[in-house]
Parts: sequence; C-alpha cells; structure tokens
Amino acid sequence: REFGTPAAVIDMDRVERNIARVQAACDAADVANRPHIKTHKSPELAKLQIEAGARGITCQKLGEAAVMADAGIDDILISYILLGDEKMARLGALRARIDVTVAADNPVVVADLTKAAAAAGRSLPVVVECDTGRKRAGVETPAEAIELARIISTSPGLSFAGFMLYPTETGWPQAQTFFDEALAGVRALGLDNPAIVSTGGTPNLKNLGQLRGATEHRPGTY
Repeated sequence: REFGTPAAVIDMDRVERNIARVQAACDAADVANRPHIKTHKSPELAKLQIEAGARGITCQKLGEAAVMADAGIDDILISYILLGDEKMARLGALRARIDVTVAADNPVVVADLTKAAAAAGRSLPVVVECDTGRKRAGVETPAEAIELARIISTSPGLSFAGFMLYPTETGWPQAQTFFDEALAGVRALGLDNPAIVSTGGTPNLKNLGQLRGATEHRPGTY
C-alpha cells in the first residue's frame, strides 16, 4: 500500500543475523572480516558490518570507495586493478583523506600507482594480487609475486602491504603452497611480514582459517 511495484524489500532482522553469523565465523577462525560491499553498495549496511566487528571494507571501484569514505568509513581495500591518469588523480584524492590499500598484478600498474601516491602526499599501501586457481587476475607464480613485491617496495611513494588471494573452493592446499613460497621470497628480500594476507570470498566462508598466515577474508553476499 505504501510502495509501487516492483520494490526491493530488506528484512533487517535477517540482515543483522547474517552480519552477526559471518562476523562470528571470522572471529572463530581468528581472521579479520573485510566484507566486500559490491553487492549491497550501502554505507548504512557497511557501517552495520563494521559495528559488528569488521576491520574495514572491500570495494571493487573507486566510485564505491568514495561514497563509503563520504559516509565516514576510513579503512578500505580496493580489490580491482586501477590504471590511468584519471583514476590516479581520484585515487590520490581519496588516499589523502582515508586509509586506502590497492592491488597490483603487474609492473605497469605499479608505475602508475606512484602518481596517486604523489598526488596524495603520503605513502600508498599496495598488495600483490595472486592467481591461485581461478584464472581471473593476478600474478600466476610465486616468483612473479616476489618480484612484484620488490618493485612495489622500491617504487617512490609505495609500500608493500601483502598479498591478496582468491583460492578456489577446493584449491586451498595449492594456495598454501603458492603463499608459503611467496612469503619466503619476500622475507629473503628483507621485507617485513605482510600486514595483509587477504582471502575471499563468499563461497570460501566454509574454508575460513584454512590458509595459514591469512589475516583477513573478503566475504560478499551473506
């Protein structure tokens, strides 16, 4: 009687139960929750996730991250590769006002990210995106991950922040082997232990805690 059809209706009791359930699962696995907001795209729901215990959020796009930052959320991982002068200007403006971490999977992206750091006037943390079986994006070997971490750490205005992985639902042993080799390599370079070792996504909630060394997880749809 109040709304025209079709209309999206949200059962907030169910939303709150689901937020609590996922947070409890992350807590039990001793892995921080960094939910991906690309599904709900709602600052209000993101704030509920943070209030429940999430470390921060994951965004897929700069536009999403800017909306979340405008709403007062100040710890954001952008998981999609960013490239180009227009995006570097926007990223620099965003980094100037909040804590934002970005991903890279090749040296061309890393070189561009130095422009955003310069525009921000502060260091920009970068994680190496690793392909651990999904064949969607990321470096394909531990050797590539190690080399890209070295390039990030020696690039002006950038800091190596860690690794971002998205194992397949059955490929966690292979992901562990990949990560262990990459971690040993960056340690051999004298880099600090990664602050972020991020795994995803919703299908892998059942696998929380299976990757030794993981610090956080990126669930999306609850």
